[in-house]
Parts: sequence; C-alpha cells; structure tokens
Amino acid sequence: MRSDGIPRRFQLAGHTIVVRVVPPSKWRHGKDCVGIWLPDLYRIDIMSTAKGSNRQQIWAHEAIHAMLDIAGHDDLSRDEALVDRLGHLLQQMLTTME
Repeated sequence: MRSDGIPRRFQLAGHTIVVRVVPPSKWRHGKDCVGIWLPDLYRIDIMSTAKGSNRQQIWAHEAIHAMLDIAGHDDLSRDEALVDRLGHLLQQMLTTME
C-alpha cells in the first residue's frame, strides 16, 4: 500500500491488477483523462498530478470498472454515472473504516 492509501496491486477473481501512478511526461491517455482501467493489461493508471482524496477517488472509480468488467458486467461498467457513485462510496468506506 502506498502512503496515499492506494494499493500498488490487488487481486480480483485470481487476476492481479497493477496500479501505476504515471507522471504527466509519460501519460498517454489524453489530457482530459486522470485515470484509466486497461482491461487487456489488468492495469489501472492514475495521473501523478492527482493528490490525496482525489487520487483515492480516481483509484476507486477505476477499481469499480475493473470489478464490473471482471464480473462480466461490462454493460454496467460503461455507465460512468453509476461507476462514479460506486467509486465515491468505495473510497469513503475504505478511508473511514475503524
């Protein structure tokens, strides 16, 4: 686990999902994108300029995409509003657990 609360990797259904924090100089996903789930690579990339709880929420959003895709619900994974709501809930749950 990184000091910012996002993992370096995690497991879903036997797959290892790698989480990379990428500097702007190496970002290849477009200037309006700050995070992306790459299902063919089982990887989440997050722009390094995202900090703190924003970075956590980006990770949670992309993790929800990963969960839905791996569970066979790619139709739900394309629903950005749903993914965003679930990502915010996941981030809050993980950061407020006692």
